Amino acid sequence: MNTVTPLAPGPYLPSSTVSTQWLADHLGADNLVLVEATNRARLSALQLDPAATTVIVFDDSKGLSAAESARMLREAGFERVAALAGGRARWILEQRPGELRSLTRGGGLSPLYPGHVEPRLT
Repeated sequence: MNTVTPLAPGPYLPSSTVSTQWLADHLGADNLVLVEATNRARLSALQLDPAATTVIVFDDSKGLSAAESARMLREAGFERVAALAGGRARWILEQRPGELRSLTRGGGLSPLYPGHVEPRLT
């Protein structure tokens, strides 16, 4: 269930996919992490609290890989996961602010979630 509770602060997810407008409206929200779906090993190694983190997964293939990666994260115990509808291509087409890849990391930290550390590959 995607609800906002004291244990899981952050933006409410209306469904298993979110629009680029939804993401643009929520950039900078507490406990929001943007993850690229291209590396499944990184998805498996995310060091985040699955119950208190909202994860948005994006890709370059119009949401196909992102949807699969979001499903995999849900199976791993993440409660608040959605795929970005249209992926990176739609974000660019709509001329949204910032490059999605640059929003996922910056010196090991995500500007969307200050406590996020880039996962180590094992």
